[in-house]
Amino acid sequence: MMRPRPVHWLRAHPLLSDALLAVAGGVSSVAGHWFGGGTTVDAAPPSVFGTILVLIATVPIALRRRAPIEVLALVSGAQFLAEILDIEGSNWIGVLIALYSMAAHTSGRRRVVALAVFAVTANALVVVGYFRHQLPLGGLISTLVSLTGVVILGDNLQRRRQHIIDLGERAERAERERDLLARQRVHDERSRIARELHDVVAHSVSLMVIQAAAARRSIASTPAQAEVTLTHLEATGRQAMNELRRVLGVLRTESSDADELGPQPSLARIHELVASDPTMPVKLTQQGCAVELAPSVELSMYRVVQEALTNVRKHAGKVDKVSVKVAYEAEQLVIQIRDDGRGASVAKNVAGQGLIGMHERMALCGGSVTAGPNIGGGWQVCARAPLVGSQP
Repeated sequence: MMRPRPVHWLRAHPLLSDALLAVAGGVSSVAGHWFGGGTTVDAAPPSVFGTILVLIATVPIALRRRAPIEVLALVSGAQFLAEILDIEGSNWIGVLIALYSMAAHTSGRRRVVALAVFAVTANALVVVGYFRHQLPLGGLISTLVSLTGVVILGDNLQRRRQHIIDLGERAERAERERDLLARQRVHDERSRIARELHDVVAHSVSLMVIQAAAARRSIASTPAQAEVTLTHLEATGRQAMNELRRVLGVLRTESSDADELGPQPSLARIHELVASDPTMPVKLTQQGCAVELAPSVELSMYRVVQEALTNVRKHAGKVDKVSVKVAYEAEQLVIQIRDDGRGASVAKNVAGQGLIGMHERMALCGGSVTAGPNIGGGWQVCARAPLVGSQP
């Protein structure tokens, strides 16, 4: 059975809780007015007018959240009049609650003006009461401290509430910016892949046009040569169709980056990539006999190795060993990049856009990529691409 939680219930129903508070304050004030006996000799006897006055000094706090300044003016006015007429009962309960509510739920110029007017009036009334009724100095100081304390308490509550709101807005804005940045990075990576594959497909189509023209010119005079040319044309066409299927659906965007206008890298240049950073101990090994691959496969594999080594530099920290293994198996090409750094310990704090780019590249060439921590420490990236249909 669920235990009742009155505090949570009151927080969930603020208007009703304020009404209950007003009822409790009104009942205690009326009881104090009629049965309190009077704390001073000059206290006025209980009366209907006094009852109405002490109710006005407490009951309006039911609206303390909706109209805090108006409630403070009404409650403090009734309390000040009761003090002047020596009517007892409310004991400043309503004033303290209304003053706290005004400090907690208002801001701006109206709040400053209301505080100034109340401070002047309250101090004047307290000083008059001190000389008129010969109140003790301790009572005078305690009254001023109580009034000041509720103002400070309400102001701190409002500042804390606003601080929580600001933190929430900042977190939401930061999350939106992260999402937009992640989407932009994925979009940029897709565009780069589309540009690279477009260059490869355009090369294949151009080659097909040249081969078709050569076959047309030689088909009458040298049919054998024309047959060889047509055979190459068929192989080039099939490869181009494979490339077109892989690039289908990828939106190509124009870019003016100068470094993308040169020849596209391939696995033949992987030695240069490994040796490009002499400060990182990278060892390259190869297993099996190298075969001719589709340009998109070579390009994607090269980019995966490049991104993996970049991640080692960025996230692995100090490394003693980095290995790049290229294995030509019976039906697939497997490339593994391993290191002994601390990449596994910071994996949760890395945005992971490089891994997204790897998956995008390998999916376009019919392959796959996995990444994760090594047993015993370090990080590993493994890319696989099929060899079937790679040769023209």
